[in-house]
Amino acid sequence: MASLKATMASGRLPPEDFEPPEGLVAVAMFDDFAKAGESGLAILAMGNAYWTLLHEGAYVLCVDPGKAEAVRSELRELAILESRRKRRRSVDYREFSFGWFSFLLYAVVLIGGFMLQETLELGPYGRVDALAMMDSGEWWRALSALTLHGDVVHLVSNLVAGMGFAFFVARFFGAAAGWLLILLSGSAGNALNAWVYYPEPHFSIGASTAVFGALGLLTGVGVWVALSEPEQRWTLPRWLVPVFGGLTLLGLIGVGDGLVDVAAHISGFFCGFLLGVVGANFQKVFARLERWGYWLGGLSLLLVVGAWVLALT
Repeated sequence: MASLKATMASGRLPPEDFEPPEGLVAVAMFDDFAKAGESGLAILAMGNAYWTLLHEGAYVLCVDPGKAEAVRSELRELAILESRRKRRRSVDYREFSFGWFSFLLYAVVLIGGFMLQETLELGPYGRVDALAMMDSGEWWRALSALTLHGDVVHLVSNLVAGMGFAFFVARFFGAAAGWLLILLSGSAGNALNAWVYYPEPHFSIGASTAVFGALGLLTGVGVWVALSEPEQRWTLPRWLVPVFGGLTLLGLIGVGDGLVDVAAHISGFFCGFLLGVVGANFQKVFARLERWGYWLGGLSLLLVVGAWVLALT
């Protein structure tokens, strides 16, 4: 009886009143005939015979007593492998509401910042300044610069592209957490960009670093989801598709002539990609954080306001 308790986890113990035919020992019992057949194939692969007996609507596998222990051990190993495959396959990613109010708030922040920056001459105080950030520790500029824009075209392009990418980020991480990740990606990208240019002087403004941070987040999520498929973990088409897709969009809309800060776009994309890979691995955590959505949204606003308070004081 003690050895019967060690049968494979996907089967169950035969009832105490079950008595196998003389010369046989029951090793596992299944409610599903297909599952019993799969285990039977494993027994045959070991070079052993087995018998399937019907008992009260269930299927009992029996083997020769001398082979019973080896068969049970093999079935236990198969059960462990099967459970691991099931755990990997059971990754069920949740789809969140995109949170339309957060998009309205995004527009208000960018449009409001654009209207105030010329009136109050905010540019020199809030823009990315590689020397000021690296030499004087004015790291708040990485955040405040995201709310400044050069002209209406610059503003509108970041509004439209930002909302487009943020929609999908919010569907995966939740609206509040998604915007916070975008903000972190953009500010980290600006900080990285300042480090790249240092010690050369470099200035930049615009939410585009965060926009490409959002694209990086989506690319990182796509890569992690592809790699989490156990059967095709390193199959090239699965994990390279999001990489090529993200890099193609980065190349199409993030690289160009004129005043385009290519390094900032690449930096934002890179930081977003890293956050996307890590965040996708913990999507269940973001599901639990959804109840704290207003607090997370307030944290994003507080970070932006705090950056400007530091900039102006």
